[in-house]
Amino acid sequence: MDFKYEVYTDGADRHKGDFHIGGWGAYVKSAEDTRTYAGIMRNSKKFEVTNNRMELLAIIQAVRMCYPDSSVLLHTDSEYSVGVLNGDKDAHVNQDLIKEYHKVVNDKKLNIKLDHIDRENNDYIDGVIRYMLDHDSEAQKHGATE
Repeated sequence: MDFKYEVYTDGADRHKGDFHIGGWGAYVKSAEDTRTYAGIMRNSKKFEVTNNRMELLAIIQAVRMCYPDSSVLLHTDSEYSVGVLNGDKDAHVNQDLIKEYHKVVNDKKLNIKLDHIDRENNDYIDGVIRYMLDHDSEAQKHGATE
C-alpha cells in the first residue's frame, strides 16, 4: 500500500552557559490523519544538542512515523539538513544522525523529496517547539528561554 505524506519539521536549541536543551518537532499529514510529534532533549554525553542536530533529529523522527513503501514530501527550513541529507553538502559532523536517516529511509523503502522552505512557511511546528522550550521548567530555571 502506497501512502503519501506531507511533512513539516523543525528543530531548535537553547543554551545559557553550560546548560543546553533542544527541541524537535514534526507535523505529519496524510489522507488518513494528521499528527504532531515533538520532544525535548538535554545535552548529554550520549547526545550533543545543537541546532543542526535537532533539525536532523526532527527529520529522522518524522520519517520513522511514515508507513513503509510511502512517498514523503518533507518540508524543512534547514538548508543544512537538505544539503547534507541529499548529499549536496559535505558533512564533517553529525555523521551519526545522517547515517540514521539513510538507514530508516532505506529500511522503510521510503521515497522522500526534501524541500527547503522559508522559516515563515514553517511557523506551526516552529511555534510548537518554541512553546515547549519556553515552558520547560529546567530551561526556565537556567534562564534559557526567549
